[in-house]
Amino acid sequence: MIYHSLLVALVIRFFCLLLLCINAHVYARDIKVAAGNFTPYFKASTYQRHVGLYEQLLSVGLNRAGFNPTYINVSNDAIKRYYEKQRVDIAVNWTGTFTGEGYPSQYRLFFYNRAILSKDNRWIKAEHVLDLKGARLASFSGASLNFGHDFQILINDVNTRYFESGDQLAVNKMLVANKIDVLIADWLKFYRFVKPLGLVDKFVPLDIITNAGSQIIFRDEKVRDAFDTAITQMYVSGELDKLTLTWLAKNNLPKVSHRFLAKRP
Repeated sequence: MIYHSLLVALVIRFFCLLLLCINAHVYARDIKVAAGNFTPYFKASTYQRHVGLYEQLLSVGLNRAGFNPTYINVSNDAIKRYYEKQRVDIAVNWTGTFTGEGYPSQYRLFFYNRAILSKDNRWIKAEHVLDLKGARLASFSGASLNFGHDFQILINDVNTRYFESGDQLAVNKMLVANKIDVLIADWLKFYRFVKPLGLVDKFVPLDIITNAGSQIIFRDEKVRDAFDTAITQMYVSGELDKLTLTWLAKNNLPKVSHRFLAKRP
């Protein structure tokens, strides 16, 4: 009789938990998110199966807040257009200042941006971004909006040659071929490119870039607040750090001490 009662209690508990899970799924609000389209941080396209680091971290936070995100993976410029035309609820990886209608999260995306150069480069001893004056520089589209006042001075110096490109593969090849002196970019993305070539040890990432981070913009203030609360809880528990380290290992990337999703210093 006792065993029968325990069995009944366990069955009832199981179905109650199942019902809670079903209800949570049913009542989760669907939202659309415009995000980047470059690996390994995002999917290269909306239809790709690979899930990038930011999609994973953001999805966990949004799920905890009661939302079910669908990502539209596009270029940095297109992210802004999608948001401004009200085609999405959230814009992820907004570079530069946001002045439109919406609510920026207190958390920002901080890529592992560094000044990348070969070990035999004449600028190898640079300790400040202005020490790169006179170099041939390249970076990603929108970089000049994120790296601060000194970076503006550097790229506008008459002796510095600088350009931005949306084609990360092309500028990676240019650095390897010595067609540029310094690449201002995410080290882990570059690492993925040079590792199969056996050239990782030839290059060095200098931590001399001031990074303001790129923003996450919400159309609804309540959604923003719920997301920020969920992310804060995940930080306190250490869950975000664990997810990040697991992702780095899964993608065969070096274990780096860096917070990719954090508040602006």
